[in-house]
Amino acid sequence: MNTLQYILGDLSEDSRGQTLQDYVFGVSVFLLTVTAVVGAGLPTMLATFDDGTRGDTDAQAKRVADQIVMNTSIGAGNQLNTTLVEAIAGSDVDTLQNQYRLPTTSTVNVTIRNSTRSGAVVTDSGVTLSAGRDATGRTFSKAVRLVTIGNSSCDPACQLIVRVW
Repeated sequence: MNTLQYILGDLSEDSRGQTLQDYVFGVSVFLLTVTAVVGAGLPTMLATFDDGTRGDTDAQAKRVADQIVMNTSIGAGNQLNTTLVEAIAGSDVDTLQNQYRLPTTSTVNVTIRNSTRSGAVVTDSGVTLSAGRDATGRTFSKAVRLVTIGNSSCDPACQLIVRVW
């Protein structure tokens, strides 16, 4: 048997274990797996690591909330002096920026909401306890403190919400 007959005879007897269908199926599964891994992981790898707020606005919101509680509280706990809270209510953004030493690029909203009922803004002696610009539709940093007010409008508690953007 010469070499040519040996080669031609070997080609005519295809005894390989892998067929074309097996190869195509394997490559397809591999490509689908790679596509799924890259498609699921790539957007999260390229996304930023924050929620749209900046660290400085987070710190500003916490600082303003702490200062309000510290400067207007009566005795122990977070019971706020109604007169001092009413003095803050209705203030515009410029007044709040000056009072709490915020940069002029920051906008602030301070609101006291009832935490048990409908979450409505608390009104005391006809004064709505809210100050600054409306934060609806904005991405903001928020600090929340549980407080009470000298009268019975916050029973058992209200939320002091400070938003900065």
